[in-house]
Order: sequence, then C-alpha cells, then structure tokens
Amino acid sequence: MGNATILIVTARWDTTAYAAAEILRRKGRESVFFYPEDIPQRAQIESVFRKGKWSTRLHTEDGTIDLEDIKAVWWRKPYTSRPSKLLSRVQFPYARRESEYAMRGMWELLLGNPDIYWMSNPHNIRRAANKMVQMVKGADLGLTSPKTIITNNPDDVRNFYDECSQKIVFKSMTGPFLLPGEVEDEYTPETFVPGLPLVRPFTDEDMKHVDSVRESACMFQEFIEKKHELRVTVFEDQIFTCKIESQKSDLTRFDWRRQDSLPYATVGELPDSIANACLKMLDDFGLRFGAFDFIVTPDDEHIFLEVNPNGQWLFVQEWVPQLRLMQSFVDIMARNS
Repeated sequence: MGNATILIVTARWDTTAYAAAEILRRKGRESVFFYPEDIPQRAQIESVFRKGKWSTRLHTEDGTIDLEDIKAVWWRKPYTSRPSKLLSRVQFPYARRESEYAMRGMWELLLGNPDIYWMSNPHNIRRAANKMVQMVKGADLGLTSPKTIITNNPDDVRNFYDECSQKIVFKSMTGPFLLPGEVEDEYTPETFVPGLPLVRPFTDEDMKHVDSVRESACMFQEFIEKKHELRVTVFEDQIFTCKIESQKSDLTRFDWRRQDSLPYATVGELPDSIANACLKMLDDFGLRFGAFDFIVTPDDEHIFLEVNPNGQWLFVQEWVPQLRLMQSFVDIMARNS
C-alpha cells in the first residue's frame, strides 16, 4: 500500500483510529489498517519461509500490506478471526484456532524486530489489563484501592456485604455481557444488553438473588464516597488529567460512562506522587499508553480504580479541548515511524 509505514491493528468501528490516521497523513505519515476479524473471509495471509526467514504480506480489501515496510504498530481494538458461518460447529472453532495461530506467529516476528515501535506490546497489554495484577502493582507503588472481593461463592458476598456495612458495588471485570467476536454470528448492536452499567450499587434487593453468583466469578468493591473523579491518560511521559464531576448527575453518580450528554469535565490536577506512580506502573508493565481512573474522595484522597492499557481516549479531548491528546499521540507515532 504505497508508502505506509504505520500498521493499525483494530476493528472496523474504530473511529478514533480513522481520525488519527488522517492527521498522521497530513503530517506525511501513511497508515494502513488491518482487521484480524477479516481473516479468513475478507483477507488473506501470505507468509513464505525461505533462506531462514519469513516474508509476510496481508491481502486485504484495500490492498496488500508488506510487513517488511512497517516501522510502527498501533495495537488498538482487534477482534478475533471470523470464519464462515457455513462451517459446522466442529469446523468453526478449528478454523478460528488455525487462523489465530498464524496471526500470533506473525505478531511475534514483528515484536522480535527491535526496529519496530509498538503502541503497545499486545502481551504487555494483556497482562496489565487484569485488575487483580493492577491492584497489587498499584499498592507496591503507594496507590490506594478499594477493598475488593472476587468470588463465585454467595456466602463470601454476604459476608463482604456485612463487612462493608451494606455499601458495596458490583463491577464488571471484562465489559458488557457479550462482546463482538465472541459468537459465530456477525456483530450487531443487539448482541449487547442495553441499560446495564458496568459499575452499580449492590442492594438488599440484589442480595435476594445472590445465589446467582455461583454461575460466574464476580467482583465486588466497597463503596467509596466521591467528590469527583479523574481520568488520567498517559502517552509515554506525557500526562493528561481530566476532572469529571460525576456527582452532579444521578445518571453518572456510580458510573460516569452512563452520561447521555456531555458530562461536567474540566482540566484536572494530579499530585506528583500519583503522577509518578502512573508513569512507573506503565514502565513496569512495559506499556507506552494507559488510561487511569481515580476517585477523589471528599477528604481529597486519591483512590486508584484501574488502568486500561488499551482504553479509549479521544473522548477526553472532545470533552476538554485544552487536553491535546491527539496531538501528543500523532507526534509520538510520526517520530517513531
């Protein structure tokens, strides 16, 4: 595909990636998109081993990508391979496994090339995405997290509920009920269950149905009173802090992602100790990007909730234009490609 040196690995809905690619183009850096979900129906892998090395080209609907031309990879939001729905229930998972195996080998070869810049390494993203691992790392760096339990034992939940004076929240660890690519059918909006926040109070009414916890491991945390919240986005050593006045709306009181209009958001402030901990956590995880969430309590204590090592970030600039996240990202990618 011409002079493209930046490979963007993502899904077709990714408007942030499209916007970034256009700005990179204006700066003289051409990007090319690869959607792993297109393998094997809409795209093909061509990897040839000769004279001790692999040469790989990807044939997509937009053209051919020669991986030898790639200088930087932006690992965004890829979905898994989607074989044909005409395959049997036995053939479908096999076809997916084989395609995923080939792509894993392809990524490993690129990761082994020290001249290719990654935003960020997918292995490091996967490890850092686990909330249990994050919370231990945060504690090691001096960050405070809520008291938390993960269990599929209803009695554990009952005891934790009493321990926290009946003030706990349920928190989804992985996202909505069903994510695109998890079933054989093509993704449609109907695969999501609407109206369910990912964080919500666990009430006395919920306790009447607590036995359903047996069906899945579930995360519960003590309820933390909020003054406001912070979304802290980091690109390498650049920190952008967004202050979210989540308590000004009943809709966003427990989960600021539930807003039905622009939230109350401004440029926030971050204590040096918290900022340094964020930078150190990304460095320890081997990441070049992270989106951190903090609660600021009425006593101005900063409570670390999580870091999303591959989270969304353009919305922060849309809420608070003074936070020039896109410019920071584009400069980094252009400099390293």
